[in-house]
Amino acid sequence: MPFEKIVNEFMRPLNQYPVLRTGQTVSTALNQIKKSLRRNKLPHLIVAENDASGAEIIKGFITPSDIVFGMAEHFLKGAEKTGPIFWEGQLETECRFAVQKRIEEVMTPIKVCIRDDEMLMEAIFLLKKYQVDLLPVVHDDEVIGLIHLEDILKQIAHMAIKKIPTGI
Repeated sequence: MPFEKIVNEFMRPLNQYPVLRTGQTVSTALNQIKKSLRRNKLPHLIVAENDASGAEIIKGFITPSDIVFGMAEHFLKGAEKTGPIFWEGQLETECRFAVQKRIEEVMTPIKVCIRDDEMLMEAIFLLKKYQVDLLPVVHDDEVIGLIHLEDILKQIAHMAIKKIPTGI
């Protein structure tokens, strides 16, 4: 009988991620992402705040999609009504505007969490349902890590390749 995969086997602990604050700028996030890429790490950042007792509360995440589409949001507001109009130098102009934004303006807020003892299929369901690429993993109401779509894909590829008969 096959063994069901559990989320805590595939999650990444929180200490693998840089932590930023909501009031910091997109420029700060870009610098952290560049550092992560140089170290061959996933370019995801945690956005957190401290509550009244001083405990750190995770508010959301910054991903490459958040940066790129957050930058384009300013431009896209007008494009929804009239269609896109592009001009020379537009990307650079939009970049200059975007790096001044606060992280909370572009971050992906936490929409859902998954318990560390849930099956991997539950994680796949939640990722699809909420259209996100990562989920916070909780144990006893405390976030202990993240599970990524990329990590699930690696597991699926490993299982699928193991089952493919040779000589086809």
